[in-house]
Amino acid sequence: MAVIYDLITKPDPKQVEKMTHPIPPARVVERELFILVQSKDRVVLDIGATGPMHAAVQEVAKKCYGIDIIDKREDNYFRIDLDIADALPELPDVEIVIAGEVLEHLSNAGHFLDLLKQYHCPIVLTTPNAFAQVGAFWVKRGVEHVNKEHVCYYSYQTLTVLLKRHGYRILDWCWYNGKPDKPQLAEGLVCLIS
Repeated sequence: MAVIYDLITKPDPKQVEKMTHPIPPARVVERELFILVQSKDRVVLDIGATGPMHAAVQEVAKKCYGIDIIDKREDNYFRIDLDIADALPELPDVEIVIAGEVLEHLSNAGHFLDLLKQYHCPIVLTTPNAFAQVGAFWVKRGVEHVNKEHVCYYSYQTLTVLLKRHGYRILDWCWYNGKPDKPQLAEGLVCLIS
């Protein structure tokens, strides 16, 4: 315990430089509304295309393709395991890709990001926040509050590094489902990238 106390009270400047990163200010949005605004009147490729969110995207989009790992009988739908896929469908009319709550499920998120480059259009990514307040609530009780299918969690810093390593530029980013006075503890992150 004394070592941890010393790291906090007498931090090594080199360690501080390496391990601490400012979080730029960003607004807090409703995840679903952000996705629907980006999807409105566009040809959308919705990755992770299940449930009410996919149905809502289909309602506002000009045309909607979907990709997920589960079987579905639906037009413009492709069953693909993104952890083993070496290619995605050729869809030359796609105007925006939505990948909501997908990255944290993938064993190789970088490979997935590389595959998305074929669409040459903006991409909306959403992912849970590694530092969400709900996680701290449970950890204090000796319990992890994590989806059993997740293999990682992202912070602003780790997501930014991943995106830059794979040649993406962040056009916009925000927190979702959080409080404006403590956005860094929000449920998740939204990035619009190209």
